[in-house]
Amino acid sequence: MEHFPVIKTVSLAKSFNADPARNIGIKNLSIEIDKGTFTVIMGNSGSGKSTLLYLLSGLEQPSTGSIWLNGSTIQNLNENAMTLFRRKHIGFVFQDHNLIANLSLLENILVAGYLVNKDRKVVQARAEMLMEQLEISTLAQRLPSQVSGGERQRCAISRALINNPEILMADEPTGSLNSSASEKVLSCFDEVHRTGQTVLMVTHDPKSACHGDRVLFLKDGMLVDALLFEKQKGLTDRHQILLNWLQSLGW
Repeated sequence: MEHFPVIKTVSLAKSFNADPARNIGIKNLSIEIDKGTFTVIMGNSGSGKSTLLYLLSGLEQPSTGSIWLNGSTIQNLNENAMTLFRRKHIGFVFQDHNLIANLSLLENILVAGYLVNKDRKVVQARAEMLMEQLEISTLAQRLPSQVSGGERQRCAISRALINNPEILMADEPTGSLNSSASEKVLSCFDEVHRTGQTVLMVTHDPKSACHGDRVLFLKDGMLVDALLFEKQKGLTDRHQILLNWLQSLGW
């Protein structure tokens, strides 16, 4: 079976300290993520999970090593070029939503769409379709402060998807949500995955991680192991398999 890596890193490293031996964010990391897969990144606090996601999205620059997205290197792009590349190819969902407080939910989504597509009718139609799919269409004219955390997160997902990105990245998207809101957000990611888009999610929650195809475990900025779920396994079986695996890694 042929594999088509949409994301690839070679000897990737990120240091946040003048003395790289003392404070390593990511160290000598080489990974491949195939197109159309749902990959989850896990690890203990400080393991480098979010740092890796920010590097892969171009929000952070590596200290050394290379990052390839769809066959193109991104680590040498200047800030403007990286911003344009990210708008077209990557949708990013932040843990704290990052919605604009004085814009309605619909406007938050539209603004991101207008940055790429100047056809306002097309952008408007896609925004309305996404809000309908994510069950927040009745909240279109409300401000972020007027809806729940889960509804804000679903708006953030709609915003991330407005430009039909090849890769959807999410940093702890359910970290501050209750179980009901988390399930709705995760079902959104499941649906995105089913349509063939590549999903990459950082999480500390095993139940959330079970929605992926594969789990990467980081420790001290290095990839320790990877778990590939059998497709026929349900969420309950996956959860037990994952817990046993995590326990064996000292999680």
